[in-house]
Amino acid sequence: MPYTEPQILPEDQMSLKDILVKLIKFKNLIVNNWKIIVIFTVLGIIGGIIVEFISKEDPTYAAKITFNMENGGGNTAGGLADLASQFGFGGGASSGNTGLFSGENFKELLKTKGIYRKALLSEVNINGKKVIFANYFLKKSGVLKDEWEDDVEAKTFQFKHNNPKLLNVKELDYLNRISEFLKPLTVLGADNSKSSFTTLTVTTRNDTLSYTWANLFLKTVTSFYIETKTKKTRELLELIDSRVDSLRNALYRNQGALARYNDQNQQIIMQQGRLQSERLSMNTSQTQSLYYEAVKSQDNLRFSVVKEAPLFTRIDDAELPIPGTPVNFGKFIKIGAAIGLVLSLIYITVRKALRDILNS
Repeated sequence: MPYTEPQILPEDQMSLKDILVKLIKFKNLIVNNWKIIVIFTVLGIIGGIIVEFISKEDPTYAAKITFNMENGGGNTAGGLADLASQFGFGGGASSGNTGLFSGENFKELLKTKGIYRKALLSEVNINGKKVIFANYFLKKSGVLKDEWEDDVEAKTFQFKHNNPKLLNVKELDYLNRISEFLKPLTVLGADNSKSSFTTLTVTTRNDTLSYTWANLFLKTVTSFYIETKTKKTRELLELIDSRVDSLRNALYRNQGALARYNDQNQQIIMQQGRLQSERLSMNTSQTQSLYYEAVKSQDNLRFSVVKEAPLFTRIDDAELPIPGTPVNFGKFIKIGAAIGLVLSLIYITVRKALRDILNS
């Protein structure tokens, strides 16, 4: 059998035998230094636990209200059909972007100070006691402990009244800060683009606070829409109410004057006396006709106010208690353990290499 010289691999290549030998050596290195690996890994876990407690976040509570608002009747511009279309669901075609509630206008309306101030200064019923919501927010939101922990004055600050026209500079500043804090936590949108339902979601670190603000904010926006929608009709109604009162007083005066004249002139013979009686009777009849027409118009306007108001239906309401969002505890512990393990392997490998260099 002819002799064949063994094949020598190039220096940049390794045989399977070399790989297995190196793996066995690395395994033996790990086994011999297992205490170091355990120590580094435990230190990493301890560091992860410390980071977990330092960066620990409180659980959050999301209050969701799903509702549907149908536009009222009448010819008043705007409406919640435009509101729905700007979120990409239902409602049909919009008449343009000039209405207060049309297109992007409504989205910007939700960010205005007026809406938030009106809601924040509203009184809410907490355990049977009326309190200004802004004060309740300062007490339950956790901002005094976290975001505003350096603001010593905020810890004792309280709103004394809920009239926005009487707020001083300091009260306006705190009201604006609360508004900016709540804006990203208050989201109005559609869960399904094909549905006409709208979902309001409020997420805070207190379940009662989320529930209360969701209901209060929705009530404020809805009231603002209804007031805007029916503003012209209500102004006309105020005018016609005044007219009805004036005509009623005039009718009573004319009826009284006619009655007194007839009582004082029961035996009228002169035609001039009869003429005065007929004039008083004509004035009474005309005033009575005007009064009846005014009352009819008054009833029609009151009906129009109801007709123009939107139909508001809550599909799915928020309820207490609200389940909290689970806190992701353990992420930094796993990262710390992995870092400790990697550092231990690097340490024992470098130490082994340095010993081999010194021994050679």
